[in-house]
Amino acid sequence: MQKLDTAHDLQTRLSAVLETVKMEFATLTDAQLRWKPAPERWSIIECLQHLNLAERFYIRNIQHKVDKLGLIQMSPTDQVLESDWVGKAIRYAVDPQVKIKLPAPGMIRPRPAAELVPADVMGQFLELQTLLHSLLDKAVYLDWNQEKVMTLFGNWLKIRLGDAFLMLVAHTERHMKQAMRVKAEMATFAITTNNL
Repeated sequence: MQKLDTAHDLQTRLSAVLETVKMEFATLTDAQLRWKPAPERWSIIECLQHLNLAERFYIRNIQHKVDKLGLIQMSPTDQVLESDWVGKAIRYAVDPQVKIKLPAPGMIRPRPAAELVPADVMGQFLELQTLLHSLLDKAVYLDWNQEKVMTLFGNWLKIRLGDAFLMLVAHTERHMKQAMRVKAEMATFAITTNNL
């Protein structure tokens, strides 16, 4: 994978995420956003809040790297992206295609849907995803193989910047699919309930 092509691909995928939120979730009521298919499963708003909690941490760390750039160069240098075992493992754990379900660590587990303000959660989500999209424009001036960011597991476990970007977008896509499944189940539940 080449850095510049990957950055462009990630921006395209983030644009699709933003469009999905605006088209699929923005018109839902607070009750619909809080609806859960089962007590142990997350609602749409809980999925989005989980992403806010997890991604704010990484985006803040990436923002620090970008802020240190200072003057913007005229053209970014391309590079072949490399992954180490840490990056590969974390990316695998959040890949939308992988069916393994891992429990979210406590610090990024959302509060119950009833305690969340959907408009605030949605606003934060859109703001963070837009910021990540714009950070990709500036981050292409960094070395994605050499620069590392801290993980949620602590400063002792870091991942390469390229892996961090790939992980963030894959993690977002994973939970967007989850939120879309909740929306589909909600529609089925409403039809079934109305037919009783």
